Amino acid sequence: MVFVRTNAFRTDLPQYRNRVVMTLERPTDDSRALIHAAIQGLRQLWRKGYKYHKAGAMLLDLTPKASRQLTLEETPQTEAEAKRSERLMATMDQLNRKLGRGTIQLGLPRMGNAWKLRSEHCTPRYTTRWNELVHVRRNT
Repeated sequence: MVFVRTNAFRTDLPQYRNRVVMTLERPTDDSRALIHAAIQGLRQLWRKGYKYHKAGAMLLDLTPKASRQLTLEETPQTEAEAKRSERLMATMDQLNRKLGRGTIQLGLPRMGNAWKLRSEHCTPRYTTRWNELVHVRRNT
């Protein structure tokens, strides 16, 4: 499910909120297919002229891979496609574990884009990051 909404507290601005459930061709754990579905959903929801406050994607109907069952209408992935996808996702997971979470990500904005991540209101991480620990110096 993909959703968008404007800020309900900004009554001076036009309001809009909507969501759409994107049905996948087949069950998958491939990030590329999930991102593609999310982008398709966002294209359906996007309306010009609104100042969006929040957007997101939620995964619904999750099932273990071992319980996966195709319907009569689904086209199964070829074995080669499935192995390639599995190897790629495993490699991304391995690199992120080895080099730190978020090292390898799909669909990141490039430097200089009009949109960039705003992180001025981040929660302090001094309980989990040594380099963000508060330093206190005593004047003598």
